[in-house]
Amino acid sequence: MAIPFNMNRMKDTELHYPQRFANMQQKDFGLIFWNEGNKASLESNHAVITDHIGIESSIRNIESFYKGKGINPCIYSSLKSGELEKVSEALTNHDFELELKSHEYFLHDHESSLKPAEDLVIRRIKKLDIDIMETIALEYGGDWTIKVVQRHLLHPSYHLLGGFHDMELASLASISVFAGYSRVSDVFTREKFRGKGYAGAMIHHLVNYHRGLSDNHLYLFSDHPETTRIFLKGGFSPLKQDFQTWVAIKHL
Repeated sequence: MAIPFNMNRMKDTELHYPQRFANMQQKDFGLIFWNEGNKASLESNHAVITDHIGIESSIRNIESFYKGKGINPCIYSSLKSGELEKVSEALTNHDFELELKSHEYFLHDHESSLKPAEDLVIRRIKKLDIDIMETIALEYGGDWTIKVVQRHLLHPSYHLLGGFHDMELASLASISVFAGYSRVSDVFTREKFRGKGYAGAMIHHLVNYHRGLSDNHLYLFSDHPETTRIFLKGGFSPLKQDFQTWVAIKHL
């Protein structure tokens, strides 16, 4: 590895990740992301408060910014220890609905025990065709997800991998390569293809694929026990976390 793993560097990569598919602006209070062409996407339209001094003023600025664009104001965790104690009261005072997340972060640090699936052909997807878009819209997230992926595909350092069974899309996974750190996301297996080992085959392929791209640290987060088990078998180990992930949203 070119550089030792640093948790703060990983957090910074995670916080800046949405700039690949949204506009980003640095503010006195932190970061703000927006995409007026994809207003339904929280990933594309949220703020991160990294400076908690003057929190009331920061929240008012965030509300004003998104209301001016006709977007529901949304704030994500800054992945800092003890953050909720500093912001929860102010968020409640401004009528934000707070939702705690169970995100666990993992780092790839040992060999995978997963195996390929002989009947799954995995290839990089550089452009979404009609069949793939329909599958994403119906089974993965909806139209807003398609818009995120389409904009993401404009970046050559975004690698979307599709697993195909008899030429039909069965599963997805992606890698975003940053400076020193690479992020795994979009891991998904269609319901009709579950239980066949395709998710494990995708993770196994993804890890080996990344070795050909970069010597970056490879990380991801999981909030589902089923996928967590696969990631552990794929060579990922849980990271010690001193923070709570959450999302706060105010509906206009």
